[in-house]
Amino acid sequence: MRSLLGVVTIYSAIACAGQAQQQQPAEGARELYLYGAAPKDALPPIPKKATPAAPAPAPAAALHLGLRYTLLLVSSPGDRGTPTAPDRNFRKGDCVALSLEANRSGYLYVLAKESDGNWVPLFPTPELSDQSNRIDPGQVIRTPRHACFEIEDPPGSETLFVVLSRNPRDIDELQESIKGPGEKPAVPSGPTQIASAARINSAVDQMSQEFGSTRELQFKQVVKAPAPKAAPKSAEKKEPEQAVYVVSGSDKPASTLVTRVEIRHR
Repeated sequence: MRSLLGVVTIYSAIACAGQAQQQQPAEGARELYLYGAAPKDALPPIPKKATPAAPAPAPAAALHLGLRYTLLLVSSPGDRGTPTAPDRNFRKGDCVALSLEANRSGYLYVLAKESDGNWVPLFPTPELSDQSNRIDPGQVIRTPRHACFEIEDPPGSETLFVVLSRNPRDIDELQESIKGPGEKPAVPSGPTQIASAARINSAVDQMSQEFGSTRELQFKQVVKAPAPKAAPKSAEKKEPEQAVYVVSGSDKPASTLVTRVEIRHR
């Protein structure tokens, strides 16, 4: 993977499902994220190709579906990392990881864009085909799990594509691409790799077009986590510093949240 970077840019978005309109707080992204938080709940299972087609379950949409992420500066292998400013100007030799949380149960996907324009999965990874990509409130997922991305020259940018979906049908093609056999052969120019890259690229493009509106997206950086005023919800506990909130600001429930995180270095 090419070098990582230093300014976080959020594009992204939301797919809404029709449910009754609910009152929402007038505050910003952090408040909406906490307002929309709920305990772990049931999700539609990931479809299996071997299973005969069954009626599709109704989308498990959620009001103010949101992500909270933090960039971690890692000093050595195995280090848990120190939260760092998302607009940090990273330099050669820095090592970076991404910590992610969600305010509702969902399926999480993280991909990185390579210099050739292809998207490659970071979470879940092809090497761990049985790895669960479900995330529940209060759970922290770090990618890479036990490593970090080292910043290398030449200067450039790395774009991460993050998807939180309440319904795995939204990204079934991406799921199959990531967990399919022969996903990462030793020779990157092999036909299997080309086919897999094409499927993943197609899935990313489709999601970008479908959920690419920024009209209802809200985001906020919290430099220092405030002390909770009352007994916090599960999503409010142990709030990290330097956190960035990305949340659906719509008053209608959302089933999918798509965010691009771009990191640059000089």
